[in-house]
Amino acid sequence: MIRLLHIVSSALMFGVGIGAFWFMVTAARSGSPAAIAVTTRNAVRAEWFIATPVALLQPTTGYLLMLQLGYPLQSSWFVAVVALYISAGMCWVYLVKTELKLRDMTAGFSAETGLPAGFAPLFQRWTRLALGSFAGVLAIFGLMVFRPGL
Repeated sequence: MIRLLHIVSSALMFGVGIGAFWFMVTAARSGSPAAIAVTTRNAVRAEWFIATPVALLQPTTGYLLMLQLGYPLQSSWFVAVVALYISAGMCWVYLVKTELKLRDMTAGFSAETGLPAGFAPLFQRWTRLALGSFAGVLAIFGLMVFRPGL
């Protein structure tokens, strides 16, 4: 059961991230203030209601799996997983903070006023943080599948 929770929660975490990234990028590229405002608001909700709980669940189920499978907590593999999870998690925390700023900035968008000047640089920051977080999670998936050093 622990393994199932670990796999499903990682799928949810990655899926929400990919989905939010896709919809945020396509909304931003549309240039539509209304689309950007709605998408940003919904991305923030998905982060809070889905990604946050599973991101908190992942270390618990991972630790329990390590114990259940008898893997050493001192292994270089485990240290690498923890380091990548912390790095990806820090990218994600700053991504959510940036997403909240984008949400607040876009709340008053209208077709007449257009996008504020600060939107583009903030969105670029959000994109870089998202890519950093994805890279970390993909590296963790690689470690989980191939288990080098175990």
